[in-house]
Amino acid sequence: MRISDFMELMESGELSGERIALTIGVFDGVHRGHQKIFSMLKAKGDEYGCRTMAISFSVNPKPSSAGNLDTLRLRAEYIGSFGIDFLTVIDFSDEFSKTTAWGFAHLLTKICVPCIAVVGADFRFGNPSESASAADLSRLLAENGVSCDTYIADSVLDEYGIKVSSTHLRQLIEKGDLRCFLKLSGQFYRVDLVPLPYRSCSDGLIISRGPIHQLLPPQGAYDAQILFSDGRRSACIAMIDEEFLHLSVPSDFSVFGSEEGKGNGMLQLDSLFLEKKR
Repeated sequence: MRISDFMELMESGELSGERIALTIGVFDGVHRGHQKIFSMLKAKGDEYGCRTMAISFSVNPKPSSAGNLDTLRLRAEYIGSFGIDFLTVIDFSDEFSKTTAWGFAHLLTKICVPCIAVVGADFRFGNPSESASAADLSRLLAENGVSCDTYIADSVLDEYGIKVSSTHLRQLIEKGDLRCFLKLSGQFYRVDLVPLPYRSCSDGLIISRGPIHQLLPPQGAYDAQILFSDGRRSACIAMIDEEFLHLSVPSDFSVFGSEEGKGNGMLQLDSLFLEKKR
């Protein structure tokens, strides 16, 4: 999957004449609702014989004070796993936030020729005072000279009839309900370790919570797995307190005591999967 900046792609005109099936959203913490959209997008792209694109944002337009469920790196990995051809990232600046729904549809026609759009039922676009819904997307694109078929994916509900959403998943993490998170997202909760500095200790690693912009579950001990950049994993215990994330690993875990698995003197960590509270 190729990752591009929205404005740079528009200015280059590289895809300006190509028919594209696209979806648009924040996709924070790719869950079963998002997975339904990506699967439908891939199927429609194959049906119409065109390449596929997911358009997302560098930062969440509606940020949560508690933190996000993922990072752009993790989101790109998840989206790419569905066979999507392009991830186009919008730098959500103050200026871009003023874009109207009509203006955004106009920008889409400068990026490519949208022939299919697959979005969720609650999808909205444009600044709050001049926004539009999923049902308006085809009309606004037509006003910009492009014929686009819009498909609206129904919401996915949990066993209690609650819509599976990033907000719902955030609430589960805040409660430490990792089992329910796994059921609704299809994956263990994953913390991106790539951008985080850490220091070694006698039984593992210590990471300050300050640089962690993802939401963490409540303080306590959790069964977890560390994923390394080469694909290896190690079971560990993740201790979370007010200041630190402490990863305790088995005493026989050899990578910590060898040059293998190190780069520039540092372990090449990828991410942490939180499985359950101990």
